[in-house]
Amino acid sequence: MIRTPMIQQLGTYMIRRIIKTKLTHLLILIAYRFNRTLVVGEKNIKNIDSFVLVTWHGKCLGVMEHFRKRNYHVLISQSRDGDIISDISKKFGYKLFRGSSNRGGKEAMKKMYEFFSLNPTGKLIITPDGPTGPEHKVKPGAFLLAKKSKKPVVPVIVDVKRSWKFKNWHTFYLSKPFSKMRVVYGKPIYFNETDGSDFGIQKIESALHEADQIACQHERR
Repeated sequence: MIRTPMIQQLGTYMIRRIIKTKLTHLLILIAYRFNRTLVVGEKNIKNIDSFVLVTWHGKCLGVMEHFRKRNYHVLISQSRDGDIISDISKKFGYKLFRGSSNRGGKEAMKKMYEFFSLNPTGKLIITPDGPTGPEHKVKPGAFLLAKKSKKPVVPVIVDVKRSWKFKNWHTFYLSKPFSKMRVVYGKPIYFNETDGSDFGIQKIESALHEADQIACQHERR
């Protein structure tokens, strides 16, 4: 049987995807699993059964590792990079929604709203400045979802004292093994039906910046 170039390209892509997924999953485990972790503000979600968790895209690996195997859902773009991230997320026990502001966003928003409507204890992770930035500039999706579903937004930042930094449209952090790590939960943000997008975006951005500042305050020992 003669394989067409398209089938050959697809086969090559899938093989590379599997290899990248396995290697990246192992790298994240090694980088984060043995860190010395301090958790700050977890009491902020003690009495909240369901929420939209937001974090910066550049620090999402720490969040991915910290919240593994907790039955969380995560929103991931439909790009090829998103394919790799989705495969890794599944290995960490996450369930997925696929979409972004550039592609598949409306359909993803509809599915996430239905998810919250049917799951009173549902928890969802969104990186509101991803997948392509600008860095630390929140897009309206998380606010609109929280407002429509009547769920609070919870800002969470995971920062490590020692890390490798990779530059593209933002700074992407990968922990060095055995680093100090701080997990900071901000206070939940509730929105009213009358709140506009500009107000919601500003509230989420400010809360993430505040949590980030606290997370970066590592003790010198």
